[in-house]
Amino acid sequence: MIATVCTADAAPDAELSPSAQHEHWQWKLGDRPYEQRCIEDDYVAGLLGASYVHMGLLDAIYRYDENSAPLYSGKGFMGGQVHPSDWLSQLPALVSRLEDLIETFAPGRVYCPLAAGGHVDHVITRRAVEQRCSADHIVYYEDYPYAQKDPAAITRALADADNWRSSLIELTGEEIEMRIAAIGNYASQLAAVFGSAEDMPGLVREYIANTGGERYWERE
Repeated sequence: MIATVCTADAAPDAELSPSAQHEHWQWKLGDRPYEQRCIEDDYVAGLLGASYVHMGLLDAIYRYDENSAPLYSGKGFMGGQVHPSDWLSQLPALVSRLEDLIETFAPGRVYCPLAAGGHVDHVITRRAVEQRCSADHIVYYEDYPYAQKDPAAITRALADADNWRSSLIELTGEEIEMRIAAIGNYASQLAAVFGSAEDMPGLVREYIANTGGERYWERE
C-alpha cells in the first residue's frame, strides 16, 4: 500500500501565495491541480499493481501561519527549514492520520522518505513516521530526484546518527523500464522535476547506474 501525504487542493476562495502561483504555472493543471495529481497516483498504482491512499493534507505552498502569511516564500520549502507553525499543526495532523492508517493496515515495515534534499513535506513526514513507528520497523528511501540533483543530500540526511546501514536491490532492465514508465505517467511533474519529459529516462538510468539499483537505509 502506497500513501501520499499532501493531496488536497487549496480552498476555492483561498488566496494563493506567490510560491503556489508559480507551482500552478509550472504544473499547468488549473486551479485544482491535486485533483489531477491524485488521478495520476491512482493510474500509476494500477500500473504497478499497488493500492493507494491519499491522506488529504495541504502541500507546503498552501499553508499559512496564524497571521495569514504564507509559511514559505519562493523555494523556501526546500532546504529542510520547517516553519514553527508546521511543527505545531502539520506534524500532529500527519501523526494522527498515520495512526489511523497503521491501525487499519498493520504493516510489518513502513517505508518513508530519508528527506534528502530537505523538502519540508518530506522532513515532516520522516519526523511523523519516526514518532509513530519504532526504528526497527522503518526503512528509508532516497528522495529521488532531489538526491540526484544534490550529491551531498544523502550525506546530510544521514548526519543525525552514525548507525546507518544501506541495502541495495539490483534492478533488471525490465524493472528499470517499468520505473521509467511509472514516472512518465506523472505528466504534471516532468517539466518541473526533470526539465522535460524527454530528459527524464536518461536521468533515471544515470541515477540507477550510479547507485547500482534501488538503495534503502535503516538504523542498525
